[in-house]
Amino acid sequence: MRSKRIAAVLVAGVVVAAFAAAAWSQRAAFQPRQKHGVKGALLPSELKLWTFDKASGTYKAVPGNASAPYVPRIRKAPQQWTIAFAEGWAANPFSVPIHKGVYALAKRMGVKIVYCDNAFKTDQAITCAEQLASQHPDFAIESNWQGGVAPALSRIWQKAKVPMVNIDVYHPDGIFFGADNYTSGSIAGRAAGRFAKKQWSCKDVWLFLGEHKEEGAAADLRLSGFSDGVQEVCGALPSGQIQREIMGAGTADQAITVTTDWLTAHPQAKHILSTTIDDERSTGVAKAFLASHRDGYAVGQGCDTVGIEAVKSAPASKNRYLGCVAFFPDKYALYTMSLALDVLQGKPVPQEVHVAHKFLTNATIRRYYK
Repeated sequence: MRSKRIAAVLVAGVVVAAFAAAAWSQRAAFQPRQKHGVKGALLPSELKLWTFDKASGTYKAVPGNASAPYVPRIRKAPQQWTIAFAEGWAANPFSVPIHKGVYALAKRMGVKIVYCDNAFKTDQAITCAEQLASQHPDFAIESNWQGGVAPALSRIWQKAKVPMVNIDVYHPDGIFFGADNYTSGSIAGRAAGRFAKKQWSCKDVWLFLGEHKEEGAAADLRLSGFSDGVQEVCGALPSGQIQREIMGAGTADQAITVTTDWLTAHPQAKHILSTTIDDERSTGVAKAFLASHRDGYAVGQGCDTVGIEAVKSAPASKNRYLGCVAFFPDKYALYTMSLALDVLQGKPVPQEVHVAHKFLTNATIRRYYK
């Protein structure tokens, strides 16, 4: 009788193990699928080459290969063109190196800059576009980060027949320059997933994503890419354990408040991985994890001055900041000013140009930022 009971226990153990193995196998089979046709995040096969048609005030597609990497080239302009620079938000750390770079390169190129600060406000962005367009620039760097007002800004520049490039947010009939958003998110997610696998064996993992959809569908791919990246490593997570909260102010303080409220409402969230649109908000999330003594870690997007300082300041075990995906904003001016010259000289350019990304940690960041 006893031997039968032992046999039954062994059989039950084998069955449980088989079910567990099958469940893990099913989770591990997660396959990420990047969305097609998202403006500002087009796949290489979807891209076209553009030239600007002054008569209509719009870009026109021309034959050629738009999937090859764009190589920026700064040179002396053949004439003193005027470039309008509508800065996204002068007070934002991500924008500081862009601002410096635009003025430094303008001096080298022999072009004039006319300037206005959009200040991350929709009404101010409209005002800036109208004021700058009235000065009859030859080209515009329209760095508006509020997607809802993008069509209105495009109409202003189209009416003025001024070609433009946009930074990190898609605008109709504008060249998109900025992050390869889904890729940056998936890089962050895979890094976070590897951490979760090592620290928690991918058990009881929750994802907390700080969104702001006003910054555009392309930028939101940073969050879906993150979710997919984690699940590539850890397998599919229950949908209820992937949560989003709005962080529209773009500040660490708001992120701290939103995260703290979410943590209070979700005491069952045992192990938490998080990202947001940028470093400013992600550092706020990490601070909330630390202050609440919850087992959560954040990943930044951008590696701006805030992100760099956070990553350098301490290892993740001390500040809950795993690292940041570098967008290298110090190179944004190089690309946008080169695109301006190419367009004004009638050269075909890709309708979208994306930066290459790297994930930087406390152990690696000084290789790029001393």
